[in-house]
Amino acid sequence: MRRGTLRAGARFVSTVSNRGPTPSRPRRVEAALKRSAERLRRRRKQNRSPNPVHADAMNALETLRGELASLRQAGLPSWLESLSDPTPARYVAFPSGGATQDGDGDGDGDPTAGVVANPNQATGPWHVHAWLRGADGAGYHLSPTHFRISFSSAYPREPPDVHVLSVCHHALIDDDKEVSALFYDAANLPAAKDPETNTQTQSRTYDARGVLAACRRFLSQPLVLPDDAGERGSEAKRREDARERLRSAWESAARANEARDATVASFLGRPPGDPAGPLDHRWFDANGWPRAFFAPELLEVLDEIGFGRVTHESASSPAPRTIMSAEARRSVLRIVREECPGVFSFPMLAESACDSLIREIEHFQSPAVNLPVRRPNSMNNYGVVVNELGMERAVDALQKNVLAAVAEALFPKQGGGALTSHHAFVVQYQEGKDLGLDMHTDDSDVTFNVCLGKAFDGAGLTFCGVLGAAETAAPHRRKTAVYGHVRGRCVVHLGAHRHGADDLRAGERLNLILWNHSIAYRSSDAYRWRDVPEETEPPSPECLSYTHDRDYRAYLPYPEGKERFAETAWYPPRGDRVKMR
Repeated sequence: MRRGTLRAGARFVSTVSNRGPTPSRPRRVEAALKRSAERLRRRRKQNRSPNPVHADAMNALETLRGELASLRQAGLPSWLESLSDPTPARYVAFPSGGATQDGDGDGDGDPTAGVVANPNQATGPWHVHAWLRGADGAGYHLSPTHFRISFSSAYPREPPDVHVLSVCHHALIDDDKEVSALFYDAANLPAAKDPETNTQTQSRTYDARGVLAACRRFLSQPLVLPDDAGERGSEAKRREDARERLRSAWESAARANEARDATVASFLGRPPGDPAGPLDHRWFDANGWPRAFFAPELLEVLDEIGFGRVTHESASSPAPRTIMSAEARRSVLRIVREECPGVFSFPMLAESACDSLIREIEHFQSPAVNLPVRRPNSMNNYGVVVNELGMERAVDALQKNVLAAVAEALFPKQGGGALTSHHAFVVQYQEGKDLGLDMHTDDSDVTFNVCLGKAFDGAGLTFCGVLGAAETAAPHRRKTAVYGHVRGRCVVHLGAHRHGADDLRAGERLNLILWNHSIAYRSSDAYRWRDVPEETEPPSPECLSYTHDRDYRAYLPYPEGKERFAETAWYPPRGDRVKMR
């Protein structure tokens, strides 16, 4: 399932960064932009050391801490809402810094692990979280944007990696939340100042102050596409055309972002009791949802392992956590039920909370509010993106303090212990609307799906195999189980796990779905490439997908009106691997 988006520059993103999960046909790549991005990426990585020296790491950390202290001493600018201290990464993509173990204590160093426990947090990387606004009127000024800036042991010789963790429509943010390589070009970084004369120099800077200023520039104006020496005639003309498309895409995305922020501000800015505002402001609390919303069994476990409610300050400057212990994992697994291999469920929301959230969703879509509603994704036609109601900060807290515990216990190798961003939405199934959903995989690393109700019959989840799983696991198109939704109970699985929603027979069903992404996992080879074993037996009919499978017609006739998907279907791949980006 590909996530629907208003990001006007989505196609432009892929041309600049050549990233994004594209198991089907790749998007058209423009040569001039691709060359620029690749040259810049190579330049950034040329000083990287595969085995960081401890002394160099200490120097890098001391330099970073000193720069942050100087920033605070001078007074943070008004556009910088908050700035965290550096915290070491608990999990990293395998291999990183000479990692030789995968966190399970056996030291086997499995290169297919994806994400492994950081073998030496003293050598970095270190994450700094910053919430900042763009210039007034730029499209990114109404609400602060969350940047994660990651510094390696090679800092300051090497610039930090920059990711945008907020929901943000921007033409130069890729599907993995990373800013384009153009961000690091000399033309897009602020000029350094001579310390003696306090005047601008021709050199550019990667220090903390300069990178934060570059982040604000990223939100305030289009990036500059650098010249490519040697281009003449038609090549130079194509580059000028590319510059114009970059400017246009940036401005279009900025307008979409401002419209989204204005919708949220209009809805949340209403006083309590106003019919055009929230019914229950607790759903939108940046500190997290109240304990009364959660199932008692879940609360007991979270209290036991030390997860819980956070403040706004700690949410924006997260305190470091240790790797989940075996004892904590056993505590989480105590309330988890395995439905089939790789699919689990646990009690999450109280029934009263389900009722309350349904009322909130229906209220937002009512004439009393009269604000635009965006469809959840490319396949669901009914529902709402809760992040665009103003729940983003609340879901941030939910991810950090509830979902992360379950994900780390179940899927540490797929980034469960290093979740960084999310896409949260409610889907609706009802007669006259969507009845079910075709077989698919999610644009998610770990998916949480909690049933809110109402009264319904049917509409279970059919599960098949996992894309890229080992040959010993169930084949990707072999049926393994049907999960029956229970109100308040959450089913959790990998995004790569093929599944589909069976047709509703009667009633109405609403589900809160949370797609969770991990930057560390998406940086790993285990994510970038999926091995696809050859299918030696025909697929289960229930596991066939008219949207995904190019051989669908060999087994079943296309549903009426769905024949067009044959042109974009991609599975089985033409080869034994699927390149995800």
